Formats: sequence, structure tokens, C-alpha cells
Amino acid sequence: MALKPANPTGPALPILLSGFTIAVISHRRRHRLAELLEQHGARVVSVQGVRAVPQPDPDVVRRATAASLAGPVDDVVAASASSVRAWLRALPDPGPLLAALPAARLLAADARTADALRAFGLRDILSTPAGSADELYRYLLTHLPAPRRIVAQLDAPIQAEACESLRRRGAEVLEVPTYITEPPNDVLGVRRIVELMSRRQVDAVGWLDPVAAGHVLRFAADHGRLPAVVAQLGTHIPAVCRGPLAAATLRAHGVEPLVPPMPFDEETAEGLARSVLDRAVRATIGSTALEVRGHAALLDGRIYPIQQGPIDVLRALALEPGKVLSSADVRRLVPGLTDTDDHAIEMAVSRLRRSLPDADLVQTVIRHGYRLAV
Repeated sequence: MALKPANPTGPALPILLSGFTIAVISHRRRHRLAELLEQHGARVVSVQGVRAVPQPDPDVVRRATAASLAGPVDDVVAASASSVRAWLRALPDPGPLLAALPAARLLAADARTADALRAFGLRDILSTPAGSADELYRYLLTHLPAPRRIVAQLDAPIQAEACESLRRRGAEVLEVPTYITEPPNDVLGVRRIVELMSRRQVDAVGWLDPVAAGHVLRFAADHGRLPAVVAQLGTHIPAVCRGPLAAATLRAHGVEPLVPPMPFDEETAEGLARSVLDRAVRATIGSTALEVRGHAALLDGRIYPIQQGPIDVLRALALEPGKVLSSADVRRLVPGLTDTDDHAIEMAVSRLRRSLPDADLVQTVIRHGYRLAV
């Protein structure tokens, strides 16, 4: 079930992820992963957990460059044209670096980055047809001769995940970050995702880099919501990390995430898709196939949107089809109805029936409770 970008001129996509709400937390306001999930029907909440500013710290760049030049370099990964120029401008004397680079294999993310390197007199530069740093790291991870000493120029914290994956495959990787991180401008977006996670109102969360993950969790802690968030993550809300660094950030808080085999968008999307689909509740009502998702139900393959309270009631009923659940049982099983009275539960069941194509699918057993039709 590899999720790949859709062909806009091709046939209509199946409703693979319709009815699920997935949060994507990264250094961007909207990451490419969100588009990939939406193309397959998911509702996506995009959150900028941290802001990457293209403004290198000269001291960090100088120390990283000196460490890189302390030994032979096999590969140099250049993430973008502007960041290559920023790297060289941050050095008091770029001469030693420019003298050492021709001995390495130069890997440029795209044609513009390759041209930026050529402007400094460098030749024999490789770039990818896809024009992305991810494709360079995918190539290195799948064609990595060991041992290898790699200098990686980074223009975003997300690229550190690929560097760590290379280290775990035996390479020595020296990172040269040409950015600094700052808190996001959209504080309300961070507050919103913290509340959604603490109330179990998303079906899965994709954590794309350790800096954004750390900031969101610190925000939750500062506002007294971290225990509620941690209680939901992993247990009720799958947490899928793009790579091992974001996973380590979550494990430090007692959350065990899923980490895909490769730190890229397609693998992360597949991990998120499998996580939510595996947690869908499936039942058979007579000859009708039912699948209960985050905010919708599938009946014989057709999707029916349902509000939060009613869908939670349907999920509780579908866990044991035919079993009668009393109002007390519903309060125990449905988090949003814990503190409500019997009338509120009746109203939730009534709204559920109106959302389904056949109101008789949910039955009332007088003086006992509710069940799915048998």
C-alpha cells in the first residue's frame, strides 16, 4: 500500500483514507506530506511546530566546516542554491573548502543548486531528476558503500532525520546547518493540535522532525496539557515519526511511535495510512459490511460523514455487534460522553441514526440500551 503522488490526469482515487483526520507536524505551514494524504481522501491538520529561518549561525557553520575538513570527504550533499551561497559567505576564508570539494562526489538537490556550485569553479556535479534533497538521501541510503564520510549541508531540520539514518547504516555524517530555528508565528495552530490530541480528536499524528516535535511537546507541558497528550499518543492516537530523531523525542516522554524503514514522505504516509486503517472497527450487520473510521462510517464501501459524539457511539456498538450497551456502558466507552446524562446519550444516538442510510441499523432495546441490528 505505497502512497504515491496522484496523477492529476488519471482516474479518480479510491476513498482509501476518507473519514480519517491526520495531523502533520513539521517546520512548514503546510508540508508535502499533507498533500499526499489529502490526495487519498484524508482530512489533514497541518501544523508548523517550528520555523526554519534561512540565516546561518556563522560560528556553527565555521565549526562544522572545520570538522568536515579534518579528514577526507567522500560525498558532499548540497540542499539548495541559496544555502550553498550562505555556507560560503559564513566562512572568513572559503578557500580551503573550495580546494577540498573537487576531491569529493558533489551531489546537488536540483539544477539551480548545481549551477551555484559551478559558479565557484566546481565541476562534475550530480543532481536528481526529481530535484529534491530527499532523492539524494534516498540514493545514498540505498547505494551506500561503507565506510563513507559525508558532509551534508542542511537547510531544514527535517533533513537531520536522513543524516541520522545514514549514520545508523555505518556512514560518518557531518552536518552543516545553514538555518536557525525559531518558534512558529502561528501559536494558535500549535495550541489547536495540542487540544485535538488531548481530546482524541485526530486519528493519527505524523511527526516530521525532532525540533518541531520538541516545541509542540514543550508547549503542551507549559500549558498543563502534556499528561493528557501523552495519555492519548501511542495508546489511542498512533504517532508516526519520519525518522529516529523525532522518535527519540517522543520516547523521552514515554510515547512509543512507529518509524518507517526510510525517512521520506512516501514511507511516512504509508505508515500513517496503515496505522489508521488497522484501528478502524469493522463489523457485519446482516449482509451489510460496516467500517467505523474517525469521523465517518463505510457501509458496503460508501462513505457517510458522522459527527464526533455519534461516531464514537457507533464505534462502541461495533466493537461487539449485537451486544446491548446501557447508557452507563456508553459513558464508560465514549470519552466525550463521560459526564453526560441519559438524555444526552439519547440525542447522540438520534443524530447517529439520522447520519446513516438506514436508521434501523441502530436499535433501542427498551429499558436496557442500544445495539447494532442483528
